Amino acid sequence: MIRRLALVALPLALLAGALSACTESTRIPPAEPTAEVAPLFATDEEALEAATAAYEEYLVVLDGLLQDPREVTAEFNDVAEGAALDAAVASVADFLSQGYALSGPRRLGGADLQQYSDSVEAAEVTAYFCEDISSVVLLDRNGQSISTEDRPDFTLFEATIRFTGSSALVIEREFWSNETSC
Repeated sequence: MIRRLALVALPLALLAGALSACTESTRIPPAEPTAEVAPLFATDEEALEAATAAYEEYLVVLDGLLQDPREVTAEFNDVAEGAALDAAVASVADFLSQGYALSGPRRLGGADLQQYSDSVEAAEVTAYFCEDISSVVLLDRNGQSISTEDRPDFTLFEATIRFTGSSALVIEREFWSNETSC
């Protein structure tokens, strides 16, 4: 009986040994250390400065289209995308279809950083932008002013600018009704 057991056990042991000798044990190499992504901006001030420049460029295109669309060489998709692009295109189309035009550009009266985030794909800066519209006059089809005397000189917008590679695009822009910020 012991002999039978030895005859059965010996081939099983040899088979197991042969199989383990033939197969290479799976080794998982250690993970490579991940390279840290350097932030796009070194400081919050630098992020706000870049966002302000991008937002001013957006306003130049917007005002150019509202003053005389035939004179504008840049397009909205050069300065905006997503919700901001859709809203701006619709707003300009509606404005022009009513025969309105603007005289005088708006100016940026100030900006306050709300938040800044940075990732591998993009950096996003959200800020409040105070637009000085005191020199802007709304004109009707006949070129007559329809601006009211009691309108405020400043309007406040919250906007988010996305930075990817070499582009800076306004992706969101909303009127902000907190008048005390300007």
